[in-house]
Formats: sequence, C-alpha cells, structure tokens
Amino acid sequence: PSLIPFGVANALSNPTMQLFSGQTVIASNDDFGTAANLAALNASGFAPSNAFESAILATLAPGAYTAVVSGVGGLTGVGIIEVFEVDRPEAPLANISTRGQVLTGGDVMIGGFIIQGDAPQTVIIRARGPSLVPFGIANALMDPVLQLLNGQTLVETNDDWQAGPAAATIQAAGFAPGDPRESVIRITLPPGAYTAIVTGKNGTTGVGIVEVFAQ
Repeated sequence: PSLIPFGVANALSNPTMQLFSGQTVIASNDDFGTAANLAALNASGFAPSNAFESAILATLAPGAYTAVVSGVGGLTGVGIIEVFEVDRPEAPLANISTRGQVLTGGDVMIGGFIIQGDAPQTVIIRARGPSLVPFGIANALMDPVLQLLNGQTLVETNDDWQAGPAAATIQAAGFAPGDPRESVIRITLPPGAYTAIVTGKNGTTGVGIVEVFAQ
C-alpha cells in the first residue's frame, strides 16, 4: 500500500509474507503490528509505514533463505520485498535474488541493492528466464534484458551475456547462466544505491529472476 503515493496504482493492497529455510516455514507475518517482537521491530527503524504491510525481524544462522510474498485472500498487484542487515555489518549479505512476473511498462521487474562502506565493490547481476523452464516454469521470460541504473543514470546494460565485455570473466567465476539468451553484468561500483531492471526483449513477458552476487 505504501507504493500508492509513488504512482503505483495497482499496488498489492494487503501483502502477507512467509520466510523459509529450505521447505520449512520458520516465520510468517500478515500486518506487522501483530508481530510478537513489535517493539524491537519498531526500534530497528524498519517498520513499514502502512498497517497492512508485513515485516519479519529475525536472527538467522548463515545459509540460504527464501521470503515468499502473496496477497491476502488471493489479492494480486505490485509489491516490494526488502531485506536489511540490522546488527551485523561485518557479515553482509552475499547474494540476493527475486523471482516474479516481468510484464511491461511500470510492471517490469526491479531489484534494488545498496553498496555500503567506503570502498568499491564488484558485483555480478544476472537476469534469468529460459533456464527456469527445466524447473517447471512453463511461462518463463524467454529473452530477458538487464539494465543497471544509479538514480536515473544508466550505468550499463546487457542482452545475451556472451555479448558482454566481461563474458570470459563471468564464465571463469562460475556465474555463466544456463542459457545464452540470459543477461549478466559484472561491474565494480562505488558505494551507493543501485537499481537493476529486467524487461523482456521486444516487449515479451513471463516469469524471470534477478540476482545480485557480491564478489
């Protein structure tokens, strides 16, 4: 709901969230005000601005986790999922990835990330679609295009990772996608906020993944 003042008319009006470790649900929340640790959540400074929005404050062991956002009662719309490191800046996130529908216009996939500190950071950003098909995603985005922005400034773009200037380095690092139509950017960035935008080539649509890896 807090997206509406920013012009997102079809925002998801009542999101609910589950946090998984593997196939196990380890936490869930619908309406952040119902959280058992609401006082700590408010004190963290990351409580949402709308009562219908969801938040989980949790201490997690090292590993891979999945947060799933859906609409209460089957509602649909545009939503945002965010992950913030609260108390361990010396143990930063190593990888974030998001899967969702890539449509057109204002409904493309957008992934944001922040590089903290005072030193540049090398990252690999991938936009995948075709390699999802073997995992049962029949409506995968078959030709994703990736753009990286700093504010309103386009930093770099890629369509078909093998055509990019860092293709050999990406291959050697083990981050080559499983399909040549997928897109990858490897770049060293100064501290700041960045946005990765995934679209379908020639206006195509489907399910895609955007991923960011720290190097």
